[in-house]
Amino acid sequence: MHFKADTIATILHAPRANVEAHWPMIVEALESLKILDPATEVAVIASIGSESYLFAPEKESGSEAYFRRMYDFDRSLGNVEQGDGAKYCGRGFMPLVGRSAYARFGKLVGVDLVEKPELALDPAVAARVLAYEFMLKGVPKAAAEDDWVKVRRLVHGDLSGWKRFNGILIPLLKLLP
Repeated sequence: MHFKADTIATILHAPRANVEAHWPMIVEALESLKILDPATEVAVIASIGSESYLFAPEKESGSEAYFRRMYDFDRSLGNVEQGDGAKYCGRGFMPLVGRSAYARFGKLVGVDLVEKPELALDPAVAARVLAYEFMLKGVPKAAAEDDWVKVRRLVHGDLSGWKRFNGILIPLLKLLP
């Protein structure tokens, strides 16, 4: 582990207690997949920090109507039933969205996220989902190559939130040997 909780909390302006509680679980999850290295740690911290100021798994905010409009019957997400939008809305350190993603990552981490989607908010589960997502998307390779634009695109799908991501990235990179 190259970054300490107090350093992460300071850079992200996140509650130190959350970082102290969750960072070791994230490190353990990355280590279990053999993708723990300084560049991947930077990618994880900047990615989480660009999504939330809390450094905790969160549920996407929105009303039933919002989730229905955004996600119900979106076959690209695997949402095939009425109510899937709200049931499989974004949850986790990095939002897991859609029935297909809940099924896929639930299988990978050994938890039935389709039947119990709220378990994606459990910090230990969310940490393992995050690690698998980074591994499967090739984030450690992009981070090792210092291709931070690619890291942002791999994690988020586009460059929205780039300003915050980059604002976190710069001080983290300065701390690396």
